[in-house]
Amino acid sequence: MNAIIVLTKSLLRQTVRNRQGLFWTLFFPLVLMFVFSFLGNSQSQVNLAIVAPSGPSAVVKALKRSPVFHIQRTNRHVALQEVQQGTMDAALFIPPVDPHHTTTLTLRYNNANAITAQQVVGSVEAFVAQADIALSGQPPLFQVSPQAMTHSHSSTYLDFLLPGILALMTMQNSLFGIGSGLTRWKEKGVLRRFQVTPVRPLQFLTATIINYVVVGLVSSGIIIGFATTILHATVLVPWVPLLIVLLLGMGCFLSIGFIVAGLSKSQEATIPIINLISFPMMFLSGVFFSVSSLPHILADIVQYFPLTYVANAMRGLMSGQLTAASAAFRNDIIGLLVWIVVTGAIASRTWRWE
Repeated sequence: MNAIIVLTKSLLRQTVRNRQGLFWTLFFPLVLMFVFSFLGNSQSQVNLAIVAPSGPSAVVKALKRSPVFHIQRTNRHVALQEVQQGTMDAALFIPPVDPHHTTTLTLRYNNANAITAQQVVGSVEAFVAQADIALSGQPPLFQVSPQAMTHSHSSTYLDFLLPGILALMTMQNSLFGIGSGLTRWKEKGVLRRFQVTPVRPLQFLTATIINYVVVGLVSSGIIIGFATTILHATVLVPWVPLLIVLLLGMGCFLSIGFIVAGLSKSQEATIPIINLISFPMMFLSGVFFSVSSLPHILADIVQYFPLTYVANAMRGLMSGQLTAASAAFRNDIIGLLVWIVVTGAIASRTWRWE
């Protein structure tokens, strides 16, 4: 036991002194979260050039009152030129209104950016539909009453992103740390040399696992503190269930790291294997966007990824949609336990000391 404690302290000191490793372990997730949070939280308006007859216009007045649009009245030539150059999202041409006939509003937009173009067209069409009802004086036949099925404490993209970054960091630290580190030690004969010392190789591996778990937990605490105090994320932090998810996630990815280290004969072969495992999960498991936005066939497969279980459980807990007693939370925990059992069994068969 004393040997494990001494080895763990030594590995922790080595981790702190490794500046490059510290950057990828801690500072890179912080920078990633900082950049993506500002991109996702930016509340962009639709920049709309208005070409309309001089004088008062009910449509123009309604557009000015709408928080969705930032409008600028101009002439046809300037409006088209600004849309073409990208300084305005679209130009809306409003002809004189004939109360006896339908008035057609022409919307000219630049489709170089498909996402922005869809946002512009959708926003203008929704506004015109509402304005048409309001100006006609007739009550709407239908109206929507939005009602959330669960109470969510989160409200911004940063609140959505934070659990995903924590899940991603859990995977990266555990998978790359064990997979690459053990392969390097095997390649240099470090584990073989332990067999002729009082320290047993199993004690060294135990200390290594404890080292990565401690680093992972401390890093998670720093990231949560940074997000809540500096970036003002409004998330819940139920420490006990969150700790359970973190430990199970680390256990799962540490087991996968052992499999990679057992199968790889050199560190050059380890990195491509780890990237092959981690990259699909990084972009498909709900770290940066919801899994529900994926095609149905792909979403049905991705829901069984270990990173998906970790991200879903963390996001549900930190948004207040899930508690430790929720059925969805239990399903995520069961999914992680299955992954740990399966990968642990495979790791025990593929692991080699040399």
